[in-house]
Amino acid sequence: MLLDLRVLAVALVLTSCGRAKDTATVEPEPASAPEPEAEPEEPFETQTFVSTSRNDEGPVIGRAEEEEASRVVEGFTITTREAVKDAADGAVADRLDPKKSWKQSPILPASWPSTEPAVIVYFYPMAANPGSLTQFKLLSPKYRVTVSLVDGTTTVDDLGKGRVLGTIEESRPSSLERRELEISETLLIDGLVGIDSRSAENPYWGYLKYVHEHPKFGRDLEKRAASFFGWVHKKTGK
Repeated sequence: MLLDLRVLAVALVLTSCGRAKDTATVEPEPASAPEPEAEPEEPFETQTFVSTSRNDEGPVIGRAEEEEASRVVEGFTITTREAVKDAADGAVADRLDPKKSWKQSPILPASWPSTEPAVIVYFYPMAANPGSLTQFKLLSPKYRVTVSLVDGTTTVDDLGKGRVLGTIEESRPSSLERRELEISETLLIDGLVGIDSRSAENPYWGYLKYVHEHPKFGRDLEKRAASFFGWVHKKTGK
């Protein structure tokens, strides 16, 4: 009898545990923390190199266009030194002896005081010196090319057989010499086409510089354009 009571007690305990287990609240497992949203990627920044070496000079393209526009003068086809030299070169291209070297003179007025908007360029032949690679025998000009600034037409005068002016040492002019002559030639053309260049100081100094640096060319040019060079000497006080 005692054994039966013990069996019954164990059965009641087991039954009570089963009910407790069935009625117990099962807590949900904690939700995993949401993963942080990925930050949007910043757009790739293109690195652009900007040179500051010409910042003080202003926009190069705009300035070039402005200068080109300022050279357009109503009633004139040629208004730049480059256009004059191109026209002169083209006028004698098929006449220059390829066996000789040729030197183009600075741009000079066709008359002075100027009576017409035209300029002159002389072409000097130079014969090679057999004993030197840098020395040449300079002859007086063979051709004189007159360029009309109005319509761009050219007239070529053959000056005949030249005389020997002397032996010269061919060398590259300095950048300062080239620049001073370019300024003088440009201002000469400006005056002939009516562009106001009065602000320039000693505008024709480049011609005297050329005569000084190239005396054999210079002496010949001073004779051929005596009125002009005389005026330049007086104007510059040299």
